[in-house]
Amino acid sequence: MKKFLAVVISALLFVPLVSGQGRFKSIDIVVYSAGYVKVTEVFVPSNLTVMVEVPLLTSDVAGLIVTSQNDTPLPFEKNGSRIDVYLTENVTEIKVVYFTASLTSKQGDVWTLKFSSPIPVTIHFPRGAIIVDLSDVPLSITGNTITMPPGNQTVSYTLPLPTTSTTSTTSTSAKPQPSTQSTSPTTSSRTPERSNGYLYALLIVPLVGAVGAYYLRGRFRKPGRTLPVGREEYEKGLDAYNLNDDEKRALLYIYDSGGKAKQADVRKALGIPKTTAWRMFKRLEEKGLVRVYKRGKENWVELVF
Repeated sequence: MKKFLAVVISALLFVPLVSGQGRFKSIDIVVYSAGYVKVTEVFVPSNLTVMVEVPLLTSDVAGLIVTSQNDTPLPFEKNGSRIDVYLTENVTEIKVVYFTASLTSKQGDVWTLKFSSPIPVTIHFPRGAIIVDLSDVPLSITGNTITMPPGNQTVSYTLPLPTTSTTSTTSTSAKPQPSTQSTSPTTSSRTPERSNGYLYALLIVPLVGAVGAYYLRGRFRKPGRTLPVGREEYEKGLDAYNLNDDEKRALLYIYDSGGKAKQADVRKALGIPKTTAWRMFKRLEEKGLVRVYKRGKENWVELVF
């Protein structure tokens, strides 16, 4: 009898690792003007699962972060285009965030986003993007966002040419402001035409803030370049974000470092643990104040103005 129970228990422990591990809850893609995309996958594991294999949209990823529903980091191993996540108690959701440039390609002025997903995917495009071709009919279109059905999907789009100004502008208040999004509904009377999918000509998809433009500009900013906001004005503007002392000190340290710094250097300057620093930078990124990315083996933090 004891031998039989041991066999049953061993079987129950093994089954969750190979089947019934869970399901996807959502997949979101944020498209930047530079060609990079940010992918956020939310996976709901099975109650009995102790290790979950979560597929990625590509194997070429950077800045991979895996957390629970409480933003607690989870241990994982990357194996090609999937990650093996080891669960602790009370984990009801797994959130996987990463950056990649392998889902987009460019030919002439046309960018193409290509991916395969088992569930619908919500895509957020840069401001002024124009969708020129779709492999399938979107499930929904709302402002700068479209939701594509499951399967192999391709979305082609163009971006407006960057504009330059030879005259400097002076605003009455140079402090950073929280981003706002227009909720005015948009309608279109155009009828889609069938040509290699459904052609949506001149479908303008606005973006909240110039995230992609700042991403490209910040990535190639030269050392010593003057920041667009004075230090006193920048520090004063932080009052609008209800930040704690460590968050303000971190942002000002990055400002004094030319607008970007290694995450490890900021953490050492503040004298805080790695986990505390990771959560702090995640909060600042969600507020739209910084961008966190990986360069080589180092995580970098860059201010967003």
